[in-house]
Amino acid sequence: MSRSESTDLPVPRNRPTPGAYGMGMLALGAILLLAKPRIGEVPDPRLSEEQGPGLRRLAAGARDGVSVFAPGNVTDSIGRSLMLGGGALLLARAFDALARRRS
Repeated sequence: MSRSESTDLPVPRNRPTPGAYGMGMLALGAILLLAKPRIGEVPDPRLSEEQGPGLRRLAAGARDGVSVFAPGNVTDSIGRSLMLGGGALLLARAFDALARRRS
């Protein structure tokens, strides 16, 4: 097989795919943040306020401390992550275009 017949050809650098993918990530993240689907709701872990023996009280205190970091809606976290990733991808693409222009 000659080199010109190789299937491992380099991808042209002027393709709009990364930009479209980044815009799609931004759009999907914004939709998730705005829509707040009920499927992503996480119930509050502090369902009962009963106090028991020392170990139970310690476990309840740990649960309450950790619940501060737990998201109330998982889709919000996914939406923010998608928007951050899409923005970073678009920014990297813009810097790549600037770097190619200068060289």
